[in-house]
Amino acid sequence: MSIGHTVALLPGLHDTSVQTAALSTALADFARVLTPDISVSTTSRVILEGPALIVLGAISAVGTDRAVLVGHGWGSMVALQVAATHHERVAALMLSTNARLETIALRSLYHGVLSLLPATVVQQLGARPPQVLDLFDQARPADFRSLAGRVPVPAVVIVGEQDAANRGPSAVLARSLPLGNLRVVPRAGPGWQAEHPELVAKLLLDFMSDSE
Repeated sequence: MSIGHTVALLPGLHDTSVQTAALSTALADFARVLTPDISVSTTSRVILEGPALIVLGAISAVGTDRAVLVGHGWGSMVALQVAATHHERVAALMLSTNARLETIALRSLYHGVLSLLPATVVQQLGARPPQVLDLFDQARPADFRSLAGRVPVPAVVIVGEQDAANRGPSAVLARSLPLGNLRVVPRAGPGWQAEHPELVAKLLLDFMSDSE
């Protein structure tokens, strides 16, 4: 079975090459898979536009008009940027947030304040690129809302039922997308996507089948 579209896999900032390769292999059972390099130098200005152009270039390079974007954390932010600015190149989105549970006791006041601000505001305040990237990677409501409302393509947000840090942000993201859906995976906890890449692939296949 095929979904009829090329898939562009956009991993999170801290996803390992092994995790990305495993998910790519699982998705390759029913689609051609691209893994464009959306990494950003931690010494240069952090923006979404550059990685988004890399994704668009990778889609064009294989001679296809549209692709399904599968994003996690930072990859979800890049996917939203592509879909919000070049929606004609996007067939659908599968997104997941990458929030981490942190207690106030483990954060300094400075980092606590930064975590409440949109990444773009933190960037304007002069924060170091790694800090800005980390905020984007967590794909928080403060960061994705300005993009999500401009995305006119079918989208599904996936989250584990027992992933406490991401249940809230995932629900907000799904509601923020005009054609958004939320899929809660029963009994799945933090890190479930890395542990079960074949399940992620099945969720995408089911979503694309339901969207036709």
